[in-house]
Amino acid sequence: PMLMAGMPRGLTVSTGLDALSHALESIWNVNANPVSTHFAIAAAKLVMAHLPALAEDLGNITLRGRMAEAATMAGLAFSNTKTALAHSISYPITLHHGVPHGLACSFSLPAVMNSVIGANAACDQALAQIFGDDLTAGAERLAAMLAALGISTDHRSYGVTDAEWSSWVRDAIAGERGRNFIAPRERVENTFL
Repeated sequence: PMLMAGMPRGLTVSTGLDALSHALESIWNVNANPVSTHFAIAAAKLVMAHLPALAEDLGNITLRGRMAEAATMAGLAFSNTKTALAHSISYPITLHHGVPHGLACSFSLPAVMNSVIGANAACDQALAQIFGDDLTAGAERLAAMLAALGISTDHRSYGVTDAEWSSWVRDAIAGERGRNFIAPRERVENTFL
């Protein structure tokens, strides 16, 4: 944690949200397994509990330690599964609009979560361990956490036009990482487009 003590707020938030994305994307993933899911749940809980506080208290070594644990566990999770839809969507946003990776792969997480609810019982059970039984309310809490960190969930906030968004979401669904996502294409399109 001492190595991260000098990280500015933007980098702290971006890397913390990247860890959250790694964790959640390993849950709603065709390659998920009990071990990856165990690490993903633990990581997501840590990020949800500690990143907002750390963003307001950057020198807190205890919070930095919790985020280091979260990042490590998220890494153990997605090293088994690879990432999925949110990362797939993020790549052209970073490439064409310079949005930092952690932000680009996390601002769509509430929408991705809404598109996966009910698609897979094991996924729903894992998400319930993080967000509670009402997963729709959980997606709203996730969006509220992002807003509290200053992260918009609207693609236009990052300079992405509606035409780019539609094209990139469709490409993301069809891409290698998008094919790791467990919800049907139609659900994603209905949520995003």
